[in-house]
Amino acid sequence: MKEMNLKYEICVIGAGPAGLCAAIAAARQGKKVLVVEKNGYLGGNCALGLPLLGFLDLNGKQIIAGMAQEWVDRLTERGMCEGHRTCPKHNSVTCFHSETFKLVAIDWLREEKVDVLLHLEACDTDVQDGRLKKVTFYGKGNRVTVEADMFIDCTGDGDVAYLAGAEYDMGQEDTGVLQPPTVMCTVEGVDTAKFFDYIEAHPEEMTYSATIDHRPGYDAPYFRASKNHVFVGLRQTFTRLRAEGRMPVERETLIYIKSPNPGEIYINSTRLLRTDATDIVSLTNAELEGQRQVGALVEVLREEVPGFENAFIAAIQPNLGVRETRRIRCHDVLCADQAVAGEIPAETVTLSAYKIDIHSGVDRSTIFSTIKEAYGIPYGCLVPKDVLGLMVAGRNIGVDAKVMASSRIMPVCMALGEAAGYGAALALEKGVEAHEVDVRQVRAKILENNGILTRP
Repeated sequence: MKEMNLKYEICVIGAGPAGLCAAIAAARQGKKVLVVEKNGYLGGNCALGLPLLGFLDLNGKQIIAGMAQEWVDRLTERGMCEGHRTCPKHNSVTCFHSETFKLVAIDWLREEKVDVLLHLEACDTDVQDGRLKKVTFYGKGNRVTVEADMFIDCTGDGDVAYLAGAEYDMGQEDTGVLQPPTVMCTVEGVDTAKFFDYIEAHPEEMTYSATIDHRPGYDAPYFRASKNHVFVGLRQTFTRLRAEGRMPVERETLIYIKSPNPGEIYINSTRLLRTDATDIVSLTNAELEGQRQVGALVEVLREEVPGFENAFIAAIQPNLGVRETRRIRCHDVLCADQAVAGEIPAETVTLSAYKIDIHSGVDRSTIFSTIKEAYGIPYGCLVPKDVLGLMVAGRNIGVDAKVMASSRIMPVCMALGEAAGYGAALALEKGVEAHEVDVRQVRAKILENNGILTRP
C-alpha cells in the first residue's frame, strides 16, 4: 500500500457547497488549505442538477449573499445561470447547469491556491486529549494521513466527526425515521411547450396534499415565463398510475428542475424509503434501486405525459442526493420553535427562510410548511461540543431535525461553509479554540464579503 503523510493548516473534508466555500474562505485568510473529496469531481450536490433554493425569503427579499452569491455570479458569467427568481412554491429558485458548476469549482480553487485530493474517504482519526490531530484517508490502494491544525467536516454525513467520537443525533425526534434520499437523472428531449399546454388544460394536475403549502400563481404561465423554474406536479397522473400498478416511485408528484439547456431537465422524483445512507448495505441497495426507479419512471413519462414522448435519459447522477443522516451535537443547537419564531441570535452567521421540507422515509407523503420570517443560525452550531480542532458545516450542523429540513438547502450550506472557513482561520490566527473565537470578527468578515446577517 502506498503511504502519504501531509501537513496543512486547515483540512476540509468534502467538496460540496459547504466544503468549497469553507476552503475558499480559509484560503482567502492566507491559510494553507487542503480539500479531500470522495468523488472524482468537485461540487457534491451542486453537481447533481438540484437548484439553489432559498436565496430569497417569503417576500422575495434576498437573505443569502456573500460567497453563495459569488457562485451564482460566476455561473451567470458563463451563461449557465439566470439568477434568482421568486417562486410561489419554493420562495425562490436559482437554476443552473450542474456540469458547469464542476468547471467553475476547479477554476476557483486553483485561483485561491487550494490543494485538492480526490477519490479518498476518511477511514480513521487520531484524537489526542480530546483534540483531532490527524485524519487518515484511503483510496485506490493509497493510505493518506493528513495532520492539520483545524479540520472542517463538510461530508454532509458528519463522517469525520463520527470517526473522531463526536456525539450526534439522527432522524426525526418523534420517530427516528430518516428522510429518504433520491437518485437523480438528467433527461433530454423534453418538449416543455407541449407539456405546459397540457398542464394549462389540466389544472387538477397541480393540486397538492394538505401538508404542502404554496401560493397562487404556480401554474403553466409561470413555467412558460422562464426556464428558471422547478416543476412539482402531475399528481392526478401519478395517482392514476399507482392505482393501475404502474407507478415505480413512492411519490405523489413529479419534481423536475429546468436546466438552462433547451429540452433538458433534472428529475428529482425517486424516493428510497427506509434508507440509512451511513450504512453501506442500505446505501448500496438505495443506489441500485434508485437507478432502477429512474429508468422505469422515465419510461412511464414517455408513455403517459404529453411533451415527454421523445424524452431520454442522458445521465443517471453518480451519487444519491441524501437529505438526512447525522446531526453533530454542537455548542449551540438550533430548535424548530426558534426558527419558526424568526429568532436571529447575536452570533448568527447566516440567515435561512426556506420552508420546513420533510419527506417521509416510510411512505410517499411530504410536509412542506412555511417559514414566515428569516431566522439566524449561530456560529456555535458549527463547533462540535466534544472534539477540539474540528468544525462542521452543511446539513450535519447542530440543529434539530425540523430545522435541518429547512437549513439543508445548498445556499445555506454555502454560507455555513464560508463562516466555518473564517472561524477556523481566526482560531489559528488568535491561538484559541474554535468555540473561543470572537464571533464578531467572523461576522465582520462575512459582511465584508457582502454577506447578509439581518432581515431586510
